[in-house]
Amino acid sequence: MAEIIRKAEEYVRDLLKQLDKRYCYHDLDHTLRVKKSVEELSSAAGLSPTESEVLLLAALFHDTGFTETYQGHEKISCRIAKNFLSDQSYPSDKIERVLSCIGITEVNVTPDNRLEMLMKDADLSNLGQEDYLNYLARLRCEWEDVLQKKHTDEEWYALNYQFLKSHRYYTPTANSLYGRQLEANQKQLKKMAKESKGDKESVKTGIKGSRSAQMMFKTALRNHLDLSNLADNKANIMLSVNALIITIAMPVAATYVTSLPYLLPPAILLLCTCLASMIFATLATRPIKMTGYTPPEVIERGESNLFFFGNFFRMSLREYQAGMAQVVDNEERLEGAIMRDLYYLGHSLGRKYNQLRICYNIFMLGIIMAVIVFVISYFILK
Repeated sequence: MAEIIRKAEEYVRDLLKQLDKRYCYHDLDHTLRVKKSVEELSSAAGLSPTESEVLLLAALFHDTGFTETYQGHEKISCRIAKNFLSDQSYPSDKIERVLSCIGITEVNVTPDNRLEMLMKDADLSNLGQEDYLNYLARLRCEWEDVLQKKHTDEEWYALNYQFLKSHRYYTPTANSLYGRQLEANQKQLKKMAKESKGDKESVKTGIKGSRSAQMMFKTALRNHLDLSNLADNKANIMLSVNALIITIAMPVAATYVTSLPYLLPPAILLLCTCLASMIFATLATRPIKMTGYTPPEVIERGESNLFFFGNFFRMSLREYQAGMAQVVDNEERLEGAIMRDLYYLGHSLGRKYNQLRICYNIFMLGIIMAVIVFVISYFILK
């Protein structure tokens, strides 16, 4: 069982990485959560290894159809799963059971047997989990971006309250694991729906009042950090390659220059290329200048970002606590700090990638020119 599950998970991970970034709910994280729920339900229900295997495969493939379409993705998911499992020479009778479990995840489709019931319960297990509201916010963001379905807070909470109110888990196993939290989430949504009803004049604006904005800021910040790490890795690669050329290739070439004078011009050109590349690679990874101190008047004007260590590492604890209290107690200052954090991170990232591009261009052109000079010198000076 472990081998086919391992191969399937590797395949699905690679496939779901192609998903549009707007899919912030039906993403790889959701698939892995459903897989984890299947493992919990299978263990608690005492399923056989074969039954557990079928459910795990269905969980991994049940949302792969989103890579091609949003509406009716279940049929696409079945096709993808069937093609993969057939290529792995998986038994046809088991494939059919996997496909039936995938098909049952479609909304308003009722399961016919225990495996389908467990699959249905696993797919909607998040309704009975403590972090349900976080994933509900992600679903709202996804609907707005992908389906262009926009709801007011009142409409959204009422809609989902009715959905939770009418939902039931099909198996006693799921009820025992998720039932109590499902009831708690129902009460919380009911309360939120009541609070938002008739309160349209006091709707919050800005980042705090928009879950979509919060999600976009989180996504943008995560992407910026990933890009920064990628740039640092690329710069380190260039530093390592050029250092190897200078410390190993250059001394070897120098021993042959007296007997082979045509090696001197390309060697000098290659050395200059490596030095220039290393300079820009170093500039790309060099930390920015930081004062470590933010004056109180700057904090008062809302022109600082005390979430960045470079703005407070020279401040005393008392000064930092007083300044941070001013930031978090004022929504405008807090939102301004969030925006500045993202802006300056992007500004630093732009500088880093610009220098990294120059580094790679110098290295590429230098290598090409060194080869050309070598060929010319060979025929002229030999």
